[in-house]
Amino acid sequence: MKRIGVFLSSKTDIPAAYAAAAETVGAWIGRTGRTLVYGGARKGQMEVLAQAVKREGGRVIGVVPQVLLDRNLVSDCVDVAFHCADLSDRKAIMMRESEVFVILPGGIGTLDELFTVLAVNTLYAERRRVVLFNAGGCWEELLRLLDGLHAAGLSELPASEMVDVVADVAALECLLTR
Repeated sequence: MKRIGVFLSSKTDIPAAYAAAAETVGAWIGRTGRTLVYGGARKGQMEVLAQAVKREGGRVIGVVPQVLLDRNLVSDCVDVAFHCADLSDRKAIMMRESEVFVILPGGIGTLDELFTVLAVNTLYAERRRVVLFNAGGCWEELLRLLDGLHAAGLSELPASEMVDVVADVAALECLLTR
């Protein structure tokens, strides 16, 4: 899998384990000759991720909504930019351009992106693999929620069938190369 879509926080003041995840995943993407597909912003962990990819020789595709252009927040790391109207367009383009999704620690926007991919995966035969990068246990509560929805009959699949979970880059690499 060459094109890795990554959803993550645009914040800077986050736990160290979360910040380290952006750096290590970005370095891995670049070092292994893969292409990052992300939101294109030069903010917080999004910029840390893109800089790590570039520093290690990788390629960066930014899917840039108009609001980032208007606020002059497009990363200089972007090699190829797809301009779009809004966040809904951004998700659609990222789904088209990515072969797999890695979900790093993030907030409401990251959850929105994750749930969009999961919802689309329930509707179509061609599913995108979704990997939760569980840095510092970030996604533990979410995994319990997903399993609870399944137990209550509100979701067809348990969390283990919707997402893969890794805690480090070695596990991510192993998962994506098998």
